Amino acid sequence: MKRTFAALMLVLVACSQFQDPAQVEGTIIAPGNFKAGSGVITGVGVLPNANKGKAQPSSTGRRPDPNLYRLTLRMDVGGIQQVDVDNNTFSEGEAVELTNDGRVVRVSGTSINRAIR
Repeated sequence: MKRTFAALMLVLVACSQFQDPAQVEGTIIAPGNFKAGSGVITGVGVLPNANKGKAQPSSTGRRPDPNLYRLTLRMDVGGIQQVDVDNNTFSEGEAVELTNDGRVVRVSGTSINRAIR
């Protein structure tokens, strides 16, 4: 039983790791239209072909993502706000931090918390 539990925990920890550090955060497009702080993502929407001219070539040589992604956030202080980001790896229920320099950063451990529920 202990070995099964240890193996299960190892799988959970492995699922919360990122191979590409760029997956940990996203850049807010048109920064300045948001208030910095922490919150929880309550919705994710796709803005098709909205990233024209802003998509940067990938270091892996892959074609840049032409879409933007609108995150709806329930802020810890300050109600609800929406931001558009260039990263499609965010999902509903994740805790994030909006920084003053225009980034959305995942708060450590939220993937494990979501899996335990």
